[in-house]
Amino acid sequence: MTDTDPIEDELFAGLAPGENDSPVLLDQYKLFVGTSEALVQRRQGVNTFFLSANSLLVAGAGLILRGGASGHMESVILVLLSTIGLGLAFVWRRLIHSFRQLSAGKFEVIHALERRLPARVFAAEWKALGGGEDPKLYRPFTGTESMTPVVFGVLHSALLSASVWLWVARVVGEG
Repeated sequence: MTDTDPIEDELFAGLAPGENDSPVLLDQYKLFVGTSEALVQRRQGVNTFFLSANSLLVAGAGLILRGGASGHMESVILVLLSTIGLGLAFVWRRLIHSFRQLSAGKFEVIHALERRLPARVFAAEWKALGGGEDPKLYRPFTGTESMTPVVFGVLHSALLSASVWLWVARVVGEG
């Protein structure tokens, strides 16, 4: 019994064992590499959106705090801004994880396609980068990328705590 790769089994289900239609395979390879590049562009767009949204929320909170945040309405707005920011940071981190999984799956398929092509450029590149095991050769972007929503989450948590404290202090001060 031979060990088969389930990805290759699925990928080449329409071909007889040993059969290889290189021109069609090459076209499919190009198309699939293009979807991988499109995924990177979508990922960058998502990161830009969440970075902008979180920055706006923090800037808005800063403006309210700079103005003295003297009333109940300002306290409520600060609580809302920080709660929305926490939600955005959570969703952002989940999306980064999802993009990492999608990218990993795409590269498994690309590597499987390359095993049937004359040159395995992505596999060779990954080998040149030490398979991601040696940070001197390659440090995955996802690790750094996934810390950005955490930083915003901590910032929004601190803002939420301060906002609630201000709100409670005002309510107690009036009572």
